[in-house]
Amino acid sequence: EPVLRNGRGHSSERPAYCKKIKIKKIIIIERVERGEKMVDVTRSYSMNRSTISTILKNKDKIMEHVKSAVPKMSTIVSKKRGKVMEEMEKLLRVWVQNQHQRRVPLSLMLIQEKAKTLYEDSKKKHSEESEGALFNAGWFHRFQARANLQN
Repeated sequence: EPVLRNGRGHSSERPAYCKKIKIKKIIIIERVERGEKMVDVTRSYSMNRSTISTILKNKDKIMEHVKSAVPKMSTIVSKKRGKVMEEMEKLLRVWVQNQHQRRVPLSLMLIQEKAKTLYEDSKKKHSEESEGALFNAGWFHRFQARANLQN
C-alpha cells in the first residue's frame, strides 16, 4: 500500500523524471540564449512554441530554483584505483572468460577467492603497500559492469 506523506500519496523526494525535466529546461534556456532559433529548439524537443516561450518567461525562477538546489561548494569525490587493482581486474577478467569458454561453472565465492589471490600476487609483484581490498558483492557487481560480463 502506498504511504501517504504529503496528502496525495507521493513522498517528498522528487522522482528522477522531475530532475530530467529541470535539466531539459536549463538546456532549452541555454540553447535559446546562444542564439539558436526557437523553431529549431521546438522541433528538437517536439514541443509547442508556447511551451518553450513559457519556459523562457520563467527563466529567472527556474535558474533560481536550480541554484538553490545545488550547493555552491559541492565537490565530486572519486576514487583513483591503483595499479595493483587494475592489473588484478584485468587478469581476473581473462580468467573468468577462460573459465567460461571451458564451460566451468563459477560462483561468486569462487570469483572472490580468485580475485583475492590475484590481488595478493599483483601486490607482491609491484611491491606496493596498500590496505586490504574488499571483494564483497558490491565490488563484484561493479567489476561485472566494468568488465562487461554477463551472468
